[in-house]
Amino acid sequence: MPFLNGKEYIFIFIIFVFLLKIWAKKRWNQKNIWMSLGFTQFEESIFNHNFKKELFKSFLIILLWILLLIFGNFLRFKSVFNFSLLFDILFTSIFVSVAEELLFRVWLFEELKLFLGTNKAIFLQSILFSMVHPYIFLESITVNILMKIGLFLLGIYLNLLRINNYPNIFPSIAFHGAIVGYIFLAQSIFQVQGNYPFLIYGNQYDKFINPISGLIGIFTLFILNINQIKNLKKSSKFG
Repeated sequence: MPFLNGKEYIFIFIIFVFLLKIWAKKRWNQKNIWMSLGFTQFEESIFNHNFKKELFKSFLIILLWILLLIFGNFLRFKSVFNFSLLFDILFTSIFVSVAEELLFRVWLFEELKLFLGTNKAIFLQSILFSMVHPYIFLESITVNILMKIGLFLLGIYLNLLRINNYPNIFPSIAFHGAIVGYIFLAQSIFQVQGNYPFLIYGNQYDKFINPISGLIGIFTLFILNINQIKNLKKSSKFG
């Protein structure tokens, strides 16, 4: 099956999903983790206001970032759009968001919370989320540090988003998946041209720009985190 070439990790993920329900019941006293997370109410979860809000929020963030690049003459439209990539874009954005949210914002967070409490668990899972993403040896230390900071802030935001919608995981999946999907979609439409201030917009990765490693992306995530912390303080969740 050519579609599965290079995607053998899917089978590992299937095993993880199968074991997660058993693990949650024994470790976290959750009888049905999939009901808690919102998967058994799938239609209600994807039409939820917070789910749609995160989709729109991520779209607006990537759109504004792309417009800045276009106005700076750093992007131009490709002559041909490859429509066959749309399915891969959709699959990648959904798989990455579901897999990483279940792994980091559900399993890892819940495990760390048992030993460290909520605040330390949020902080540590975000560090681990940042560290497991590969170090780019062809780039400078500055680029890699900015990348790690961006991923760390993204990890915190997704975890705060999960807590503010606890136990439903779909708003976190929506933001994570949409960010990934919109960037891949932009990559299929636009081509980077000329030298651009990578410290502001992000370094090039896989022939496109990764906004997580730029000051604009880092500042945006910082503002998003402040907003989520304010929402958390208004709520009685987790005391």
